[in-house]
Amino acid sequence: MTKKFSILVVLAFLTLSTISCQKLKARDNLNKGVQAFRAQKYDAAIDHFKNAIELDPDLTNAELYLATAYAQQFVPGSTDEANQKVAQSAIETFDKVLEKDPMNKTALAGKASIYQNNAQYDKAREAYMKNAEVDPHDHIPFYAVGSVDWIMVHNTDSKLSEEERSKLIEEGLQYLDKSMAINPNYEDSLWYENLLLREKANMSKDKAKLTKDKNEQKQLLAMESELNAKADEWSIKALQVRTKNAEKASSPGGIDINK
Repeated sequence: MTKKFSILVVLAFLTLSTISCQKLKARDNLNKGVQAFRAQKYDAAIDHFKNAIELDPDLTNAELYLATAYAQQFVPGSTDEANQKVAQSAIETFDKVLEKDPMNKTALAGKASIYQNNAQYDKAREAYMKNAEVDPHDHIPFYAVGSVDWIMVHNTDSKLSEEERSKLIEEGLQYLDKSMAINPNYEDSLWYENLLLREKANMSKDKAKLTKDKNEQKQLLAMESELNAKADEWSIKALQVRTKNAEKASSPGGIDINK
């Protein structure tokens, strides 16, 4: 073995040792961060997760925990500048996870939740729809799209046109139907089906007030009555499911299936 070759072997060994040492330190910081996170010491957790990422940029779990730690510090509804910076940090970190793993359900759900709690409903809806696409066997993202659609339609400050409201109602009903097809015992899906149908009924009533055509008015009011009747049926079903779920959860060895 030549002297030059020996030096190269030593350098390669030292490089591998350094990388291995960094990865060990990264995982140590990750573990310490998780412990701090579970103890709700989010500032300390964030520092550990940042250190872990710096030592091992490929440690996706550290980025995911970092984003979630930011999300835990976010106060829903607060427009305070510091709070908005926390929200932005969470979103940016979730995005970094998604750059490496576009199918990461936790990152998509976390991002959607931040947007929704920050009243950025369009962005929340898009993230929930992507989550539903990635995990078509989970009822929650489908329900989430329906619930956000209702919030957008029901929001009195909304600048939505009649056509936009109508599209959101139909979209929401479709997603809720998919949610219930996956899990018919998820109570919230039934409630929002009821709420969206009532919004649809209100639109029909509003149209009836505006038209001067008596026949059209009669048809619109009949449609309003029919939609409200359907909404009543869904609210009754929701109450039945609530009772059913409560009974199962309280029975010996029972679990809450409304998840």
